[in-house]
Amino acid sequence: MADAKVEEFLDEVAVRLPTAAQVRARGGRRRARRRVAGAAVAATVVTAGALVWTGTADDGREAHPATHPSTPAIVVEGMPRILSADEVPGDGRWHWQAQDEDTKDTPLPRIAESGTCPDSFRERKTPEHVQYSATYYSDAADGEASASHRVVSYASGEVAGRERSAYEAELEACGLTYRGGARPHWSGTASGDGTLLRVSVQQDGRWLSVVEVQVESS
Repeated sequence: MADAKVEEFLDEVAVRLPTAAQVRARGGRRRARRRVAGAAVAATVVTAGALVWTGTADDGREAHPATHPSTPAIVVEGMPRILSADEVPGDGRWHWQAQDEDTKDTPLPRIAESGTCPDSFRERKTPEHVQYSATYYSDAADGEASASHRVVSYASGEVAGRERSAYEAELEACGLTYRGGARPHWSGTASGDGTLLRVSVQQDGRWLSVVEVQVESS
């Protein structure tokens, strides 16, 4: 029942990919967070098409495809692409609004809030990275919902792959299930506080993108 509820509020979500000009214009308006851990990592110009990453994780678990042709690019013309509010999954129901201020740093593999998946917040050494992010809230009357988008750049694709594997291991440990198809994602009821979660993970070389939608369980 909980899994059906998670999927229900995210059905029929359309994702639109803006032009490079729109991305540049949006960058001047959006308040995004950037955190550099250690030495700064230079931006790399990549194509707008997202790469597919698959294989076997270091711990022997099967690694799921990191992206799908229907998902938007993580980076456009060397710039990290943070979703606008109307592109966040579930906007048709929740009518997302971007937060005016976003100053928290939440390095992977942390998931949502500290009470949602507590084990993911345990002390852990974080590799050098640059993180960009945005958070979103909803004024919808039929439930408490929030969302976030993190785009993180690491020193290499190998490091990014390890961080993705660690993050997905935390998703599984928190009670979420991987679901393939046209819009591959993780979803389920968080073991910590019962929050309903829907998470999309993309990897493009050394870049990772994580979109989390959270709805309070009624």
